[in-house]
Amino acid sequence: MLPLFRRKKQWLKWVLLLAIVALAFTTVFLFVSTPTGLTGGIGQQDVAMVAGQTISAIEFRRQYQRLYDLFREAYSGADPQLLEQLNIPQQALNQLINEYAIAYEAEAFGLKVTEEELAQQIIRFPAFQEGGQFIGRDRYRQILQANNMSIRDFESAIRRDILRRKFQRVLTDGIRATPDEVRQAFLEANQEVKVRYMAIDPAAIEIATVAPETLQGYFEENLDRFRIGEKRKIEYVIVSRDPEAVEVSEQQIEAEMAQLAQEGQVRARHILVRSREGDGNETEARQKSQELLRQLRGGADFSALAREHSDDPGSGARGGDLGFFGQGEMVPEFELVAFGLEPGQISDLVRTPYGFHIIQSLEKADATGEGRRTVAEFNARNAEAERQASSLAQQIAEQARSSGELGELASAHGLELRESPFFGEGAEGFGQIPGLPVGTDFLSDVFRRQLGEIEGPYLLGSRQVVARVVDIQPSEIPEFDSVRDEVLELFKEERSSTLARERAEELYREAEQA
Repeated sequence: MLPLFRRKKQWLKWVLLLAIVALAFTTVFLFVSTPTGLTGGIGQQDVAMVAGQTISAIEFRRQYQRLYDLFREAYSGADPQLLEQLNIPQQALNQLINEYAIAYEAEAFGLKVTEEELAQQIIRFPAFQEGGQFIGRDRYRQILQANNMSIRDFESAIRRDILRRKFQRVLTDGIRATPDEVRQAFLEANQEVKVRYMAIDPAAIEIATVAPETLQGYFEENLDRFRIGEKRKIEYVIVSRDPEAVEVSEQQIEAEMAQLAQEGQVRARHILVRSREGDGNETEARQKSQELLRQLRGGADFSALAREHSDDPGSGARGGDLGFFGQGEMVPEFELVAFGLEPGQISDLVRTPYGFHIIQSLEKADATGEGRRTVAEFNARNAEAERQASSLAQQIAEQARSSGELGELASAHGLELRESPFFGEGAEGFGQIPGLPVGTDFLSDVFRRQLGEIEGPYLLGSRQVVARVVDIQPSEIPEFDSVRDEVLELFKEERSSTLARERAEELYREAEQA
């Protein structure tokens, strides 16, 4: 029915435009933190606010894990950097923001969800039925708790989904299809044909030799295809949070305690050596992990090794520290080991869908008052340290924009001024700045700046980055000899495709005559 719906979009687009404009004017959201890498280490703080409603870190983790599993299945065997470039954490956050925003606008339209509608939707879930009957309130609560979800959070999500569907009906109920359109849509969706065909694979056509003058001529005819894009160099400072150096009030600790779940928690740190299914690097990753474990058993500093070797950018910058977390917040393989370790104990290698982990337990906090206070104070210190780091980074960025200098500000605040190598824009520059695993959004933003301009602050896990463009290498056409192999490969690829197409056309003519 999608083609039919599209044919009716002339009217619909004005309704959607009005809805989008309404959302733009009524929805206010504030980004607090966007976790990256392994889920965890962001405590219990809220990650966004939509029109006065908060999106919790736990909701973010659930949405992140769903999206990550979906993309990993869809792109199985693809380059692992593709998943990084998809920026799954931001997509997860955007989807949650959209969900809350639509629910808010639906309520502004006067739409409501009755208790009866909510109950009917819940009892239709197969997980909550036994013999065709609702399993009862107690077992319903137990199933949700086993999945680390409260009744309130689950039912709020169901309410938002019902509101979304009601809002969708408001927008689309005015669309009517004629009988002819319905018939045509049915035929497009259900008609099938059988065909016989012959496929000619260009890769099977070998181009043995290419004359030097032919290759030179092909290069000169396609100069822009071999153009090297503009590159840039930046100097930058990294502002890290230091929870041990901040003071927090009793009020801040009590506010954190009010948000804690009634369960024991563990604080751990880890080193991740990434090796996902389809990466093809399992043996190498295992060997590297075993070597790191050997060094740790020999007394090496865990934090130093994590900063240098961990592939989890969020926790790696903090020496692998994930903070406190409860049951259901980590993948099961990780969680089982982390909760089984005694404080100070280092695990053997732990295999998860992310790769190989080495885990060290740092603290355990039970569900009693003393244990809850330990977790709450830790979270309060992290939140305050993050606030102070963000404030300092913003201050440095503003002062640098005024003065045009970053070096003096770095010295004044005791920060190291670093310089990158030249890197490309967007995906082309991904991974080209050693020790600074920024996303393609940061790289693209840098390319919108002029020489000497400031970019940032940019949130990188638990750190803030402020950068200044210090050099620009213009786009250029390389010398033929430096790209000869690339030219030859592209020429053969195109020549093979041409020959395959010519052979296919020849066979087509023969088939027509027959």
